[in-house]
Amino acid sequence: MINIKKIIAAAVSLVLSAAAMPSSALCAETHNVTIVDFNGNVLKTLDVPHGAPVDFSDIDVSKLNYHINEYTEIRFNGWNTYPVSVTQDMVIYALFIRMNIQCISVPDKTEYYSDKGDIRTDGLNVTITKYTQLPQKDENGAFITKKETIDITKTCTAKPSTLEEAFANGDNSQVEIIPPGSSRPIVKYDITHFKGLGDVNSDSSVDSSDASEILDVYAQSSTGTELNLTQSRFLIYDINRDDSIDASDSSKVLDFYAKSATSDVEITWDDILK
Repeated sequence: MINIKKIIAAAVSLVLSAAAMPSSALCAETHNVTIVDFNGNVLKTLDVPHGAPVDFSDIDVSKLNYHINEYTEIRFNGWNTYPVSVTQDMVIYALFIRMNIQCISVPDKTEYYSDKGDIRTDGLNVTITKYTQLPQKDENGAFITKKETIDITKTCTAKPSTLEEAFANGDNSQVEIIPPGSSRPIVKYDITHFKGLGDVNSDSSVDSSDASEILDVYAQSSTGTELNLTQSRFLIYDINRDDSIDASDSSKVLDFYAKSATSDVEITWDDILK
């Protein structure tokens, strides 16, 4: 026979026990997790069950990648923490990598004496400065940023890359330096094709007679005689481009003449004046 009194007493006891239990025991406790971007703006707010990990899969981190300007890019580098067991409300921060590309110096050679061969990039210096934000914080509570400089000069390309292309339409041209993986130049600079260097007597050859004439002009200038040379003529005599005409220019002509006479390939002033 069913004991009604015992059933009622058990039910009452169960109800009273449930009433005495904390609310967190009656329903799963959750914690508020706020996800913010590099600038502290809220990306998303998550309700994470107590003891559960944070699921980042629904956060589109591609939106965090952008260009600050033409030569500076910022990209997502991870989160400052990846909790595997959330036990309290918390804020999680996005960390960045910021990269700035910079041309420190352009190529030294801007004047060419031949219209054949490659554009020379000696003296070019292109770097990427990389700033990586770390999860660790400094004494002021800011995330530590690691800085490193990467030399990418050798991976840059010149456009045009050859003198034939550069001087196809004249004696002046502009060269662009293109960093790897980019279509935008980091720098542009002008080059010129200077014809007739060292051929001071205008006979279409550079030889000992030109060297002698340079010495004659040097002797005249040494005695105070005014040289009636236009700027373009002066540059034909000034072989080493030191803004003077002297014995060293004559010596360069003789060097050019000797190498041209003994070489099986064409010698240009670009080979001599490296």
